[in-house]
Amino acid sequence: MDNLHFLEAFLLFAAPGPTNALLAAGAVKRGNAATLLAAQACGYGIAAAFWLSLRSLVPPGTIQMVHLVAAAWLVILGFRLIAVKRADATGNGGGISILATTVLNPKAFIYCVAIVPMDIEAGARGMAWIVLLVITAITGSIWLLLGRRLSGGKRIANTIAGAALIAFALLLVRPLIPLLAI
Repeated sequence: MDNLHFLEAFLLFAAPGPTNALLAAGAVKRGNAATLLAAQACGYGIAAAFWLSLRSLVPPGTIQMVHLVAAAWLVILGFRLIAVKRADATGNGGGISILATTVLNPKAFIYCVAIVPMDIEAGARGMAWIVLLVITAITGSIWLLLGRRLSGGKRIANTIAGAALIAFALLLVRPLIPLLAI
């Protein structure tokens, strides 16, 4: 992998998305940033290990199925965040929500199938997996810091993060709408 691949990966994982929205909201609600970053790392690690090991066997329809499952999860999670009352804002489950959302996050699939070169050998795929974890730790930390800047507005952070998750879900299924009409 060259510097362009690193830049593409950094921009992909730094861009707003479902995991980053949850990290920012979680930073507002919880004080344990290490748990949130560990959940993110585990989620991306699991997803990347799966996609990197099976990417040559992935049938074309798998992409659409991943998008549908991810969109359904994002809608559920988005409505849960919007519905949270201020008193519930300190509840547990942030790490589990981040883990599940990250495993289903299409960014891992895009990284493994589109950014990591298809013709690399097995050892280089392991390095690509490590690069993914390092880059997501850096970008996740940035989103946690951004979330802490919103520390006074827990309810606003929940609403914004919830709306963002629902918007991401709609963006995921938008290309599939013509296929559903058939």
